[in-house]
Amino acid sequence: MEILVVVAIIVVLAAIAVPVYSSMRSRSNKAVTMNKMRQVTAALATYAGQNDGDFPMENIGSGETWDNAATAAADKVWYNALPRLAGQKGVGNYATNPGDFYTPENLLFLPGAQYPAMDKKLLRPLFAFAINTKLQRKDHSGSKTKAKLSQITHPSRTVAFLEEGLPGEPKAAAVQPKYEGECKSAGRSFVERYGGQGVITFVDGHAESVSVKDLLTETGRLIYPQTSIIWTRTPEEDPNSDPSKP
Repeated sequence: MEILVVVAIIVVLAAIAVPVYSSMRSRSNKAVTMNKMRQVTAALATYAGQNDGDFPMENIGSGETWDNAATAAADKVWYNALPRLAGQKGVGNYATNPGDFYTPENLLFLPGAQYPAMDKKLLRPLFAFAINTKLQRKDHSGSKTKAKLSQITHPSRTVAFLEEGLPGEPKAAAVQPKYEGECKSAGRSFVERYGGQGVITFVDGHAESVSVKDLLTETGRLIYPQTSIIWTRTPEEDPNSDPSKP
């Protein structure tokens, strides 16, 4: 009987402790994520200040493999340029030892993300947060032009970076496509890692916790008209349209 009582007490304590520990870990992961994403966003402003107001490239264009990320052509892609401005390693610095990319010392590593097992052969880096791809949109000729800081009319409401899902992570909404962990993204790849919320940062440098319902409609489109959260350079642009098509 005494043993049964002890076991019952242990079970009750475990039932209380596990959710508390899970909640504490989630809050800690979220705090680390916000700090890291704010650092990268601050580096974005520094980069623009050093490059005539231009934002860095959102990707290399020929596939984000480890080898491509280590080339000179990728030096001005955000995942190399911004961490290096912050005194950290860029993705290209991990090309010879990709496993080190998935460690807490990496500025782009988020502790709350569900990275794949490291025993798998990962041919490309997987990103737990990404640059907002809607800032660098195609023009009428079909070419993408770099965004300039001066073109952002509402920096405090315009998304700079967002947490995005990795392959295998549960989707935040059924209307979302499968997560790919790409280096550029928008709301359709947004992930909720902290009790129904995820993190986005804004061009002015601050970070907020939001839910997928704050970003997407029930049909999976970015909310438009844009008010509190803006994806494009100006709120008047429709983030769901393709400017290169009439």
